[in-house]
Amino acid sequence: MKAAAIDLGTNAFRCLIRDIDSNNDTEMKFRHVVGLGKFLDKNNRLNLPNKYYVALDNIFNIIHQNYVKKIYAVGTSVFRDSINKNEILLDFKKRYHQKLNIISPGIEAELTSLGVNSLFVNPESDKIIVDIGGGSTEIIFMSQQKIINFYSLDLGVIRLYKKFNEINIFSFEKIKQIKDFVKKIIQESNISLNKIVKYQIVFNSGTSTTLAAISKNLKNYDSKIINQANLSTTETYRMLNMLANKTAKQRLLLNGIEKGREEVIVYGIIILTTIMEYFNKLQFLVSDKGILEGIFEKYIEI
Repeated sequence: MKAAAIDLGTNAFRCLIRDIDSNNDTEMKFRHVVGLGKFLDKNNRLNLPNKYYVALDNIFNIIHQNYVKKIYAVGTSVFRDSINKNEILLDFKKRYHQKLNIISPGIEAELTSLGVNSLFVNPESDKIIVDIGGGSTEIIFMSQQKIINFYSLDLGVIRLYKKFNEINIFSFEKIKQIKDFVKKIIQESNISLNKIVKYQIVFNSGTSTTLAAISKNLKNYDSKIINQANLSTTETYRMLNMLANKTAKQRLLLNGIEKGREEVIVYGIIILTTIMEYFNKLQFLVSDKGILEGIFEKYIEI
C-alpha cells in the first residue's frame, strides 16, 4: 500500500510518497516553494494566493496517479498564526477530501527529530537539530534518541523578508541590521545546553540543503549527496557574501538554487550563521530528512 506525507510550510510545500508494504527503499519526494507566509497580512489573515492551489493541485494529482491509499497532511507556523485557519481547514477538506492537521511547535519538533534521527548510523549520539522554516525556527536538543528540550523561535525566512523587505543586493549595513535582530531573538530565548557537552549541530531546512547544493555545484538536486553533507562556517560565510552581492535573478542562475528560494536564501543563511556563532561551532551537518519522514514514523508506519 502506498502512503503520502504532506508538509505545508510557511515557505515550501513538501510531499513524500512511499510503498509501506515494500521492502524496497524506493520513494518519491518533491516540493513547491510557495512563499505562503508572504500572504499573511498585518492582521494575521491568510489570503490564499493562486500558487497555493496550483501547488496543492499538483501534489494531489501526483498522489492520485500513484494510487496512494493513506495520506497525512500537516500545516505549520503560517497556519498557526492565521486568524482564519478554520476557514482554510474547511476549504482544504472540501477541495481535497483530506484533513489538514495544524501542528504545535512541540509536534513539529518531534516530527523533525524523528526524521533527522533516521539518517544517522548512531542515532543515540547527542545532537542539536535546527529547522529554519519560513515562519519559525525550531532548535531541538536530543540525547539517547530522546528530545530533552526544544525552543521555537519567531524567526523564519519569510518573517525576516516581511520585516526587512530586501530581496536583491544586501549591503553590509543591512546584513548587520538583520543579524543584530536575529541575535537579539536568540539571546532573549535563553537557550541552555542542558548538560549536553559533546554534540553535533544538524540543520534540516531549505536553507541548509540549498547551501549544500551550492557547495556541491549540483545542477540537479540529489538527496543522497545532500544528506550528511558537512559544511564549515567559513565556507558558509563565503556563500553568504557571494549571494548577498547578487540580485535575486542572478542568484537563480547558480547551480543549487531552486525557483522561489532566490529571494529569501540570504535571510536563512543569516539565521544559520548566527545560531552557529551562538553555539560556538565551526562545522555542521545537513539533513534532507525531517517532518515528512517523521510523519511516516509517528502516524503512518505504525
